[in-house]
Amino acid sequence: MTNKGVVTKVNGDRLTVVFERHEACGDCHACMHGSTDCKKHEIELRGKANVGDIVEVEMDDSHVMAASALAYMVPLAGFLLGLLIGWALGRVLTGINGELLTALCAILGTAAAYVVMRALDPHFAKGRWEQRIVSVKAPDQEA
Repeated sequence: MTNKGVVTKVNGDRLTVVFERHEACGDCHACMHGSTDCKKHEIELRGKANVGDIVEVEMDDSHVMAASALAYMVPLAGFLLGLLIGWALGRVLTGINGELLTALCAILGTAAAYVVMRALDPHFAKGRWEQRIVSVKAPDQEA
């Protein structure tokens, strides 16, 4: 998967690159953490370029698919695990509304999975999951 973006800030070998949102992204707004205005997406990369340069950034398609699978499957697993735990507790604890306990545990399981994903995000952002710069062009070279 290849994207083109514009370098907006340079700090040593750290570049801040802004990308236009793809039409394929839909309206999930996940890239901007819930913002309704996610026409642009900003990331930091290591590389050499100047402010205003157009960079082409690539991530292997198999890694994109694996990252997408993780992003959907871990919260789903947390939800299902919470659902199972809530159902089991509801059968053991007779004085509590079982359906309410099951729903509460499912929500807590999903929240726990979200916390785990946020904690593991820095680890996944490095190595094979990291995007790399393929080419750098000055704005006047871009056709």
